[in-house]
Amino acid sequence: MSSLIPNEPFSLSDPFWNEMDRFLKQGKELFTEGLYRIDVEETQHKVIVVAEIPGIEKPEDLNITLDENRLTIQGEVRKSTYDGDEESISRHSERHFGKFSRLLTLPAMVKTDGAHASYKNGVLKLSFLKDAHPAARNIEVDFH
Repeated sequence: MSSLIPNEPFSLSDPFWNEMDRFLKQGKELFTEGLYRIDVEETQHKVIVVAEIPGIEKPEDLNITLDENRLTIQGEVRKSTYDGDEESISRHSERHFGKFSRLLTLPAMVKTDGAHASYKNGVLKLSFLKDAHPAARNIEVDFH
């Protein structure tokens, strides 16, 4: 006589927990992908990218790479420290701190020469001229 209940009744939920574990391991990358809002616009001669990335304070905390029409925006938002004699204890925090990475496919091939990047008030603006023969390189960001 066979039993309808397996010897390990919780093993039925193993596929769910395996999938949940896989999701949580990738969760941080998936979370940061939707965290920063990005607009991509195209004109006859340019591709323009505008990204809201608040909290970047130093140029070395932001890295932009262009490879053909694939744009990678990577960086790190560092937690602010407060000057003072007292140690603070965080009671509530909704702001994101840590590393992030976004990979975008631009709507056209663009030139790396003549690319312009600026960051002001938490907004990153990138402008690229369209090109049929691009090359990979990093793009410097002007901080204001």
